[in-house]
Amino acid sequence: MSIMQQVRDRIEQAQPGQLLTYADFQVNGNQLEALAAALSRLTKQGEINRLAKGRYYKPKETVFGKVKPSEKEIIKSLSTSKGKVKGYESGLGLYNQMGLTTQVPQEVTLMTRRQRRVANVGKTKVRYVQSPTNFKESDIDKLQVLDALRGFKKIPDRDSEKVILILLEHIKRIAKRDMDRLLELALAYNPATRALLGALLEQLGYRQEVDKLRESLNPLTKYKLGIGTSILPNGKDWDII
Repeated sequence: MSIMQQVRDRIEQAQPGQLLTYADFQVNGNQLEALAAALSRLTKQGEINRLAKGRYYKPKETVFGKVKPSEKEIIKSLSTSKGKVKGYESGLGLYNQMGLTTQVPQEVTLMTRRQRRVANVGKTKVRYVQSPTNFKESDIDKLQVLDALRGFKKIPDRDSEKVILILLEHIKRIAKRDMDRLLELALAYNPATRALLGALLEQLGYRQEVDKLRESLNPLTKYKLGIGTSILPNGKDWDII
C-alpha cells in the first residue's frame, strides 16, 4: 500500500476536528518525507486542514462553519508525543477545571520538562512552562493540586473558603493512596506551597507525615496568602497569614 493510500485511510477513520500528527500514521523513519508530501498535497486539495506545523485535522462544514479541533483536543495533542504524556495543563485553565474560578483562560498553560516559551497553535496561544520537578504521568494529579496551591493568590475572583474546601477534597483523594509521592513532589515547590499543603494535610489528620514539610520551612518566614483562621484554623501554626 502506498503512503498516500495509508494517509487517506487514516484520515477517513478520523472524526471531524480530530487532530492528527505524524505519529498517528505509523510510518517508518525513511518514509517521513513521503508522509509530509502526502499531507501537504491533501491539504492543498482541501481533504485536511493544517492547524500548525505537523498537526492536521479533517474539516467538516456545518451551519456554524467548519468543525475545528476543540481546545481539549489541542491540549491532549500537545501534551503527548508518540503515545506518551509529556506535559499537563496548569494555570487558569486548571483552576477553571477544578472549580476554583469561573473565568475562562485566553491562553493554554502547559507544564512540561522543556524550557519556557510561547507558541501559537492555530488561534490558540500556548504558554509552555518548565515544571519544577521531573515528573511521571502518574504524578500529574498531584502536580496539578500543587500548582493550584502555588497559584492560590492568582486565582481570579477567589472565594478563599470555597477554594480551600475544594482543594481539601482533591488532596484527600490523593493522600489516601500516594502520600509519600505527594510529599516528595511538594519539596520541589516554593515554601508557601509547602506550608499551605502542610496545613491542609494536618487538617486531614496527617500530623506525623507533614513533619518533612515543616522541617523544610524557615521558622522565621511568614506566608502572606490572605487566609484567615476562620478558613484555615491551623494556618498560624504554619506561619500563614
